[in-house]
Amino acid sequence: MITYPAVALLEISNIASGLFCADAMIKCAPIAVMKSGTVHNGKYLILIGGSVAAVEEAYMQGLTLSAGELIDHVFLPDIHEQVHNAVFGKRTGCVRDAIGIIETSSAAATLKCTDAAIKGADVEIIEVRLADHLGGKAFSIVSGKVEDVQMAVDIASERVTDQKFWIDKKVIANLSEDLATQINQSTFFKHMEAILLQEGEM
Repeated sequence: MITYPAVALLEISNIASGLFCADAMIKCAPIAVMKSGTVHNGKYLILIGGSVAAVEEAYMQGLTLSAGELIDHVFLPDIHEQVHNAVFGKRTGCVRDAIGIIETSSAAATLKCTDAAIKGADVEIIEVRLADHLGGKAFSIVSGKVEDVQMAVDIASERVTDQKFWIDKKVIANLSEDLATQINQSTFFKHMEAILLQEGEM
């Protein structure tokens, strides 16, 4: 996987404006459209990557063109590699003392908060999920020592520039083995394999 030094995400309220902005952004600077498309609640997300200068130019163009329809946005000129890779679906397991959950109502806010958290605390990303199958919400899960996880979620909550996008943060110490197993499989309910009580456990 190519890791881009800079990434930006625009979250737009309607599809027509999203497609229009994506096209204009591609034409104005040498960027890669890493992902773009519809997500739940009829929003359109545009995720771009490339050099800092090119991404910033395209990002500013997108902000200008989507001004009336823009929900949220983020420009990360030095995105952390873990965040970059997690956006593309890379997951790790629950193998450390605690997990922290960061939840927001916008994909851009979760991306911004998670990047700040991973840079400011000694934690690892388990998963980042943006918008799809979440009613437009987003969340990330990190793991580490209890005190580091607490620091990470605190940093995340402080990093939100608009509190209307913030939903919640939680730290779970000594995660139960069954829940760890399920998180390691997936956080999608429909993908989970049931963990049943054995004979004699009831």
